[in-house]
Order: sequence, then structure tokens, then C-alpha cells
Amino acid sequence: MQRLTVAGLALQIDRLLNRSFPAVAVEGELAQVQVPSSGHAYLLLREGQSTLQCVVWRNDWAQRRHDPKVGDRVVCHGRVGAYAQQGRWQLYANRVEPVGQGELERRRQQVLARLEADGLLDPRRRRPLPKYPRVVGVATSPKGAALQDFLRVSRERWPAARILVAPCTVQGEEAASSVIRALELLYDDGRAEVVVVTRGGGSKLDLLPFDDEQLARWIATGPMPVVSAVGHEIDTTIADRVADAVAATPSAAAAKVFPEGPALAQRVDEAELALDAAWARVMDLRRRRVEELRSRLRHPARVLRERATRRAELRERLDRAATGQLSRRRTRLEALQQRLEALSPFRVLERGYAVVEAPSGVVRDPAEVHAGDAVTVRVARGTFTATVD
Repeated sequence: MQRLTVAGLALQIDRLLNRSFPAVAVEGELAQVQVPSSGHAYLLLREGQSTLQCVVWRNDWAQRRHDPKVGDRVVCHGRVGAYAQQGRWQLYANRVEPVGQGELERRRQQVLARLEADGLLDPRRRRPLPKYPRVVGVATSPKGAALQDFLRVSRERWPAARILVAPCTVQGEEAASSVIRALELLYDDGRAEVVVVTRGGGSKLDLLPFDDEQLARWIATGPMPVVSAVGHEIDTTIADRVADAVAATPSAAAAKVFPEGPALAQRVDEAELALDAAWARVMDLRRRRVEELRSRLRHPARVLRERATRRAELRERLDRAATGQLSRRRTRLEALQQRLEALSPFRVLERGYAVVEAPSGVVRDPAEVHAGDAVTVRVARGTFTATVD
């Protein structure tokens, strides 16, 4: 039996792989594309449940003719070798050529098309989040850092809220069904006013469960609004497309769901001070108005006395005016009476004159009577009859 060191065995495996696969072209779907600051590209090829790590060195990657992205189907040309530091074999590619849209991306587009046809991608159907939630449901892994980040921010911003955690798996083949069961628990419980589905960042392959069609429908048709916080800002899952709100990280989800309690308390204090100042101004204005009205207000007894005095004065003036008017009219009447008496025919009779009246009227001409006519003679103190001779 040959005895080898770990490094020696790795070296022999690397030589064997190089001799056996000195030049290969491997076709597969890109499940991950990472290019760190070193400039080397680290790809993950996927075919069904099988995956293959692929490295493209910086100079070869710089000469690429297109930018491969997750979901693309490509052919990687290179050699197979062993990576001794991690004890794994991988493909060292010097050229990456596109083949067409990958199976994952085709399925994803088909799911989006069905959701679009059912109106679940329409932004207008998104429900607003409650401003001051009292109970918030969280569907996530109970062991992950995502939950701790969410709880930390929630305690800082809105410590009065209750958090209902529905544990679930957020990575792997069972993740989609596990998240659905967690949502079902929160929906059936009914206490949560909003639900957050969250996990930490990951590769496109890690986020595949959140492209599941059934999970998308559970998010879109639940009884309360749902916030999707999976992956990072550069990642967009189907869960993000159907959720009522999207956050890049668990911490951002907590900031979106909960108001900023300390800042809100400060605004309340400022509003209270402003209200007190406004109320003080109103009360001061009303107090001055009351004082003004009080200065103009007179006691009813005083008003009655003034009115009685005024009435007496008016009565006195009326009496004086009536008396004067009556005196003046009496004087005038007496003057008129004297003038009338002066013009009265009876005064003429008192001076010895008489008025002769025939049956035809007062006799003014002797020709108006004849001998034997009976006439009436009026003198100052009476009348008598006579016969014309």
C-alpha cells in the first residue's frame, strides 16, 4: 500500500486530472458568478442537482466577449485540476461562451408570466404597512443572524411591539415548503398585523427557494401585508416581486416595519410643547377679551336707574313742550276768536243795525219786497215780524 501525505495525494490527483482532462468544454447553467477585487472570476455551474466549481483567472476573464450572469447557459473551456488547499477538484477555464438562457431562468420567466396573468405582479394591489404595529410575524430560521439583526433593530426602534417567530428553513430544496408552512402558521394565528419573510444574503443558488411559484402565491394572497427581505440589494427574487414591501436586509426590514420610537417620542414632546404654547396664547387672548367685555358690561340695576332717569327727563321735557304748545295755541285761539268776534255780524247789530229777511232771503234792496209782504227783522237781542207798508 502506497503511503502518502495529504499534500502528496493532492498533487498526484492534480496531475492525474490534468493528464485525463487536459482540455474539456463543460456546458451548464450559471448558478453563481463572483468577481472579487482580485479580478479572478469564480463561477458555479449547475446541471440538475450536480454542481461544478469553475475558476477563470483575471487575464482570461478580462478578455471575455460578454458578461455572463446567473441563469445563463454557458460552455466553459479549460482543464480539470485539484485545489489542494480545500481538497476539491474544479474546472480551470480560460474561455466562457454563452449557449442561451438557462433552464432556471426559463422556469423563472414562466412563473412570472403566470403570476402576471393573475394580476399578482400589479403594484397597485400592494397593501400599505401599518404605521404602529403591535404584533409582527417573522418567518425565518431561528438560528440565523437574520433573526437577531431583525430583533435588535426592532428593540431599538419600537420595543413595545411583540414579535411572533415562525421557524422555517430558508435554504435548500425544502426551504420553499418550509416557508409556506411558517406563513400558514402566522396567517392562521391572526395576531400579526404584518409578516416579514427574511434571511441573510446568499448566492443566487441559495435564493432559488424564493423564486418558488407556490410561495409567491402565499405571499401575495395572505390576509395581511408581507415584507420580503431576502438576499441583498442586487438580488431580486419572485418573492420580492409579489410582496407588499421589499427590504434589502433583515435590519432594513425592521426599519421599514417599525417607526423610529425615540424620534417619534421626541416629536410627540415637541408637539406637546407647541400645543401648550398655542393653548396659552389662546387663553391669553380670551382672557383679554373677557376683561374688555367686563369693562363694557354694566350692572342691570345701574342700567335701570339710568333709564329711569332718562325717562323722567324725557317726560319733563315732554310736559314742558306740551304745556308751551298748549299755551301758544290757546293764545292763538283767543286772538282768532277776537278777530272772529270783531268780524261777527252780531257786533254790527249791537250798534243798532238790523237784518231784514223775506221768505226769499236777506233783503238787500227795497225792490225785493212789496207792500203787504211779511218780513222778519233781526236785531241784537232777538227778532220780530213786520209787514211792509
